[in-house]
Amino acid sequence: MGALEELKAYKIGFMGLANGSHAFSFDIDRDFFACFAHSEIQHGDVHLDLRMEKEENMLVFDFSFSGWVEVACDRCLDHYLEHVGFERQMYFKFGDAHAEQTEDIILIPHTESQVDVAHYVYEFLHLALPLRRVHPDDAKGRSGCDPDMLARMRAHAADESGQGTEPLTDSAFEALKSLRFKKNN
Repeated sequence: MGALEELKAYKIGFMGLANGSHAFSFDIDRDFFACFAHSEIQHGDVHLDLRMEKEENMLVFDFSFSGWVEVACDRCLDHYLEHVGFERQMYFKFGDAHAEQTEDIILIPHTESQVDVAHYVYEFLHLALPLRRVHPDDAKGRSGCDPDMLARMRAHAADESGQGTEPLTDSAFEALKSLRFKKNN
């Protein structure tokens, strides 16, 4: 299935729907993330319950995510599963043209008949990732990182500690230290 075909399901048609609550459900997996060229997430199994409240002058979307995504560990570079579970709300107000009022209030023209939520799903999942992505510790408190990579890092850190090697200097900064400026009084 192509990227356009995969993302087609995320276009929520609201024209003709009665005012009130409407529920949608999505299972987000590898095919979804493959549609985005620069995704940090390549694989996942995330369930999205999406509730849309249609009102006369706006649409309110309640996103509820639960599942996991596969990300690279910042320490050992091996992949691990990161749990995701969060909720987010967005408002789409009807106006004259497309505009973003705030990060969660979007204006859409009265002539629109659908809202494409695929990009919001992509953004929300990436924003939910922790800043520091590291394998969780196991039940005994040991790191879940690749032990071979940790051993290599410890060996490299010992080499960098200055034992038996000269410290590295940056000649550009050394040259700047020697500059003297006149004071204008």
